[in-house]
Amino acid sequence: MLLKIAIRNVFRHKRRTFFTVFTMAVGLMFFIFFDSMFVGIDRMLIEELIKFQDSSIVIYSKEYDENKKAYPLNKPIKDVDTILKVASSIKNVEGITPRTQFLAELIYLGKSQYIIGTIVNPQTDTKVFDFHNSVKEGRFFDNNKENEILIGSVLAKKLGVTVGDTITLSAQTKYETYNAVDFVVCGILETVVPTINESTVVLTFNSAEELLDLECTVTSLHIKISWPKGESIPSYTRKVTEVVKELQKKLGEEYKIYSFKELYNEFIILMKQKRISSSIIIFFILLISAVGIVNTILMAVYERIKEIGVLMAMGLKPKEIRRLFLFEGGFIGVIGGLFGILLGFLVNLWLVYLGWNLEKMYGETATGLKPSQLGMPVWGTIYGEWNIYAFIFCFCFGILIAIFSSYFPARYASKLQITNCLRHV
Repeated sequence: MLLKIAIRNVFRHKRRTFFTVFTMAVGLMFFIFFDSMFVGIDRMLIEELIKFQDSSIVIYSKEYDENKKAYPLNKPIKDVDTILKVASSIKNVEGITPRTQFLAELIYLGKSQYIIGTIVNPQTDTKVFDFHNSVKEGRFFDNNKENEILIGSVLAKKLGVTVGDTITLSAQTKYETYNAVDFVVCGILETVVPTINESTVVLTFNSAEELLDLECTVTSLHIKISWPKGESIPSYTRKVTEVVKELQKKLGEEYKIYSFKELYNEFIILMKQKRISSSIIIFFILLISAVGIVNTILMAVYERIKEIGVLMAMGLKPKEIRRLFLFEGGFIGVIGGLFGILLGFLVNLWLVYLGWNLEKMYGETATGLKPSQLGMPVWGTIYGEWNIYAFIFCFCFGILIAIFSSYFPARYASKLQITNCLRHV
């Protein structure tokens, strides 16, 4: 009987109930939206690091790993072909590519800059990294041409280098002698990674041979693990970790194998801290909804004081009066939760499949620069991620916050005296 009375009372003031439910639903919708967006941003950040920095997994020789900050060319991976064969046979491996990095001085028209050079195999590098899609001006490497080089956008602007210019690289060879060679700039790179834009040049193994006496020296192997849309970051991390364990078991201790989680551990910790801060903001959004529910139930109590007196005179106990208003709050929570999930689903549908295009919305900043040129790690289109737990949490939290918000007005109603209530008749 109390439940029927509660449902009837909820629909007695349709407009007030609608605004309360709407406020609550919008709060829950924003929770789902921001959760989806923040998870999507986290995924984009990790994807960008994987696409431009070290990929999902990187392999070094043990000797190179001990001194990798110096980029030594005389501590290469010896059994490249064997590793390629082993890695290719493992499930979820999408691509493998060799790379070699070195320190050099870039010289152009009397200006110079110390840089990090990255040597790539154009045929396999495009299967693992995304440099070929990040050429702002010019083009990616032409397999038929040697002595071509790609240069970071900020570095090119600083030195006044444009596509077609000839620059000189001076570096220490594999045999620790110094050499200098001229290269023609075929393209300018613009990525979301500031260090690539500011201090990186990219050239092919064929072009680097004359400069460094490489003799096919490979200092690192980079492996891309498939990451289908919709797979969560924890799930992908576990998958990559399993591949690392399998590789380490098959290749032995003479190689150091790192997953992206180990490579970017500090960044991932910061990312988790950011999520905590974001959750606090979202929690305050939901508190606004709670205030609306408190207001609705409290108004219902004041408007129905005489009705409360009549119900008490008919034999309803204080705890039943309290339960009646809790039922009303809970019912509002159920409606608001369902409505919030529906709105959240629709907004998330847009965010997951169409995305939020930041560049189109914001264009260039007040300084005339694009977000990527300011070092922002996320640009282009942000896509959301489905999180079924966020929907379940929203529904349950909506009901709980509604019941909790109804408790104090319900408690007030249960303490009213019959004589005081009947005076309002």
